[in-house]
Amino acid sequence: MIEIENYLKKIKKPVSFEKILEKAQMLGEVDEDELKRLIDDKVKNYELIVNASGKYIPIRKTSFRVGKYHPFRDGNGIIISGEDTYPISFECSSKIVDGDIVLVDIFPVSKEKTCYVQKLISRNIDNILGEIKKDGENYYVVPEEQSKQKLIIALDGDNYIEGEKVVVNCTDKRNDNFYVGNIVKEIGHKDDPGVDILMEAFKYNIDNEITKEELEELDSIPTKVLATDKIGRMDFTDKEIFTIDGEDAKDLDDAVSLELLKDGGYKLGVYIADVSEYVKKGSLLDLRARRKGTSSYLANTVIPMLPHKLSNGICSLNPNVERLALSCIMEFDKNGNRTSYNIYKSVIKSNIKMSYEKVNMILEDGIISEGYSSHVDTLKNMEELSNKLFEKRKERGAVEINKPELKLIMDDKSQVADFSKRYQGRAESIIEEFMLITNETIAEDMFRNEYPLVFRNHEEPKEEKLQEYLDMLKTLGYKSNFSINDKDLGQKLASSINSSDSLSDMMKTKLLRSFRRAFYSSENLGHYGLASSYYCHFTSPIRRYPDTTNHRLVKDFHFSDEDKDKLKKKWKNELVEIAKTSSERERAADECERMVELMKVAEYMENHIGEEFTGTVVEIYNDGMQIELDNMIEGRVRQKDLKGKYVYYPETLSYISLDNQEDYYLGDRLNLRVSYANKDKKEVDFQVVDKIKENEHINKRENTRAKALEKQRRADIYYYNVNKGKKFK
Repeated sequence: MIEIENYLKKIKKPVSFEKILEKAQMLGEVDEDELKRLIDDKVKNYELIVNASGKYIPIRKTSFRVGKYHPFRDGNGIIISGEDTYPISFECSSKIVDGDIVLVDIFPVSKEKTCYVQKLISRNIDNILGEIKKDGENYYVVPEEQSKQKLIIALDGDNYIEGEKVVVNCTDKRNDNFYVGNIVKEIGHKDDPGVDILMEAFKYNIDNEITKEELEELDSIPTKVLATDKIGRMDFTDKEIFTIDGEDAKDLDDAVSLELLKDGGYKLGVYIADVSEYVKKGSLLDLRARRKGTSSYLANTVIPMLPHKLSNGICSLNPNVERLALSCIMEFDKNGNRTSYNIYKSVIKSNIKMSYEKVNMILEDGIISEGYSSHVDTLKNMEELSNKLFEKRKERGAVEINKPELKLIMDDKSQVADFSKRYQGRAESIIEEFMLITNETIAEDMFRNEYPLVFRNHEEPKEEKLQEYLDMLKTLGYKSNFSINDKDLGQKLASSINSSDSLSDMMKTKLLRSFRRAFYSSENLGHYGLASSYYCHFTSPIRRYPDTTNHRLVKDFHFSDEDKDKLKKKWKNELVEIAKTSSERERAADECERMVELMKVAEYMENHIGEEFTGTVVEIYNDGMQIELDNMIEGRVRQKDLKGKYVYYPETLSYISLDNQEDYYLGDRLNLRVSYANKDKKEVDFQVVDKIKENEHINKRENTRAKALEKQRRADIYYYNVNKGKKFK
């Protein structure tokens, strides 16, 4: 049938079935019924169109197209068909919703092409998130997504609670956009603390539900280390081992130890929870973890990859109890060069659960909390080694950008009470360096032995992105001798950012955005940011699925007697899919975390409309300025809310006033008033009260204003000509 399919693609004019059959018979024996089924399938899939005379023609030879509808906020939208897009007016889109697959007729309007909806082909009406409303005696669900609020989803019966947030499937279409729905999941009432976060999580396919079968499997897992579990494992229970985590952390997946060697070197032990010993490959709990990919940390809500019974229980390296671990014991010379390492299946017993806060008090302020005194010398030695490891990374060209993070301080109603900046202290640096060197050691070991692994790759930035950053430095007036051809340019740029500069946080953010995103792969491509030839994730198996997978790989290839070639074949294809899914779930979790943060910030600002704050201009674009307040809250100033008439001038990253008002530059310090905040839209708008300080670094070219005025003059002339002499608006 290949020949007849090629013929159907080449048809230039409508042809009858008889003509197609005749051609098919010329090409060889063809069953008439089989040909009919082929043509019917192509019509069904909109590869062929049937005209009024019952003749067939390829859809690409007509004005018809099949595409997906994507709406805009103003009510208009586009149809996306392959690589082409076609505008569609509000009137034409009134009966379709975001994601609908439609048949459209394309027709020209001036030089543009727009389209008219001929038919709704398919619509995803499953798992619609919404809120139950009541109208008289009837209940219905209003979709959360604004683009789907054209749908009317009625509910049968009257046993519902108004304000309940639910997931509904549309089971019965009555007419056009009117459906009867069936509730498949209840999330909670809109006024319940934390329900808004769970709603946001659902949008990204993040949930904490566990099936009956998974619970049964969970109940079969022991709650303590059994004697049989210790067979074939190194016993490190007599060593000085401890964990260092956040004060509230309950899922402790890494512990550390350190001994000084006689030659002035160091013996570092890093002990990682052996999750794979309890979550067996292919089990229901394993498949659940693989599907989730990662734990999600959303404001004050944690949705763990593993059930709490595991993540806080038998898998967590809690103090004073035996736990199974995979341990990497590394030796370093006095300069911080790794000289040897060994990997063990082990059993350990952590001496104490330390917190970052209290370790920082010891190392930064000399204040020793109760229970820590016997470990002070070890902590100081750990700091010494971590500093040497950090310097080694910098020497080889690693990019180090230590930017504070926004921390939401939540109340018991799951609302933001306040904000703070989260900085990396000495304790955090110790753990970071020890985990980095462990991940590198495992990756190098597996790569050199030609064993498979899920690598963590970070490719070099695109040259144009770094060039944009260099251009920004020039525009801001910073003197720089850097060139796009410089070796280790990223590291040099990061090192050049002066932390005392008022623009340093903004510049760190912009540099980070110049880099590519790291990702998982079964191939080793190296890690640009760490300047490492080999890197993987190994040290957080409780909260990341790639780490759990890498534990299995290390155990398979280092501690099993199975034939290595057979093992490689067994893992080869599976690792590609695990890496792909893990990268996707990581992106979803990061995006969800960002959306929750924006939502909670906007909710907080809804109660502060009219109040004044101080902030910095961190971005200027065609229709507004992005602002970061001193507490790291972000919002925008819309161009329409600026007093007077302005022209956006990208050459100097500025807004230039055309009527002698303030000009605005990247890095300006402003007093701002909150003019608008909307939790549902995740938006915060400011109005400028006054300029506190103009960015003294900005390279203000003398002809900036002249060029801006000329640009506006030409725009006015164009407007005048188009409107045939009518008055300017």
